[in-house]
Amino acid sequence: ICHWDASVSPAQCSVKHCATMHADAARCSGDPECTYENMRCVEKECGKLAECECRKDRDCYWNGDKKFCAASSFGQCPTLDIVLLLDGSGSMAQSFGRHPQGFDAMME
Repeated sequence: ICHWDASVSPAQCSVKHCATMHADAARCSGDPECTYENMRCVEKECGKLAECECRKDRDCYWNGDKKFCAASSFGQCPTLDIVLLLDGSGSMAQSFGRHPQGFDAMME
């Protein structure tokens, strides 16, 4: 019923919306953020949708070239990865309070 949310500090187990709000298939299907799958209500994932369902959903984008469905917020982005390498071995040898702050400090 919860998922690990690392977007907040400290990370926590946050309650899933669909699992707690909708006990039956009809209510679950009526919520655009949810889908009924394996006898339970779960958060919708565009990556699991077939082409027809993906094209019907405003929040999803169908990539016809690569034949996959993705969230429309980033589905139209090119598949190019940008890799940035920084030598942080000298900085990371120092003592930091918590790793995320140490990493952020190295990036600044």
